[in-house]
Amino acid sequence: MNLENKRIVDVTGLRPLIDLRYSVILASILVLGNVAQPAFGQRNAKNAIYLEAASEGPIYSLNYDRIIRQGEKLAYSLRAGFSIEKDALSFPVGFNFITGKYAHHGEFGLTIIPYFQYHDDYPTRNYTGNSDKYIFVNPAAGYRFQKPGRSIFLKAAIGPSVFLDPPAGDFWNMDPKLYFFGSVSAGISF
Repeated sequence: MNLENKRIVDVTGLRPLIDLRYSVILASILVLGNVAQPAFGQRNAKNAIYLEAASEGPIYSLNYDRIIRQGEKLAYSLRAGFSIEKDALSFPVGFNFITGKYAHHGEFGLTIIPYFQYHDDYPTRNYTGNSDKYIFVNPAAGYRFQKPGRSIFLKAAIGPSVFLDPPAGDFWNMDPKLYFFGSVSAGISF
């Protein structure tokens, strides 16, 4: 074999392009593997984003729920959300106990909702003087539809709502009022 007619190519200059190509292929496999994972093996959905409508507290809120511990018969989740209305702002936070292993779950939880309502009829621009601050404490029992994999997320709950209206200047001197509330939620779990 005559080596004089063979062209020898120096690939040292192409090494970064070859490494980049393999990096792109590896990243694509990892991303597609993560997206297609529920089709090949069930992955537990620990996160949910949902819109909730309630009869006490904010009319609606956008929430994020995260399962922090998943046991054999009981799971625990934390939730945090926000609601922005025309003249009000609120931030629901809560802790839930979730029963069951499949798509249908019983849920028991406690949600605390700081609620700030602003009044525009005051001539000042200082919002501390023209706002009311409320707290809703909502223990609830309900139903949660959340499959182990990625799916829709549905929830309904009922319970008492403790309404606290702290007077200006004396936060701990509150006169609690008891109401009944119901809520429904819909979103996605992943």
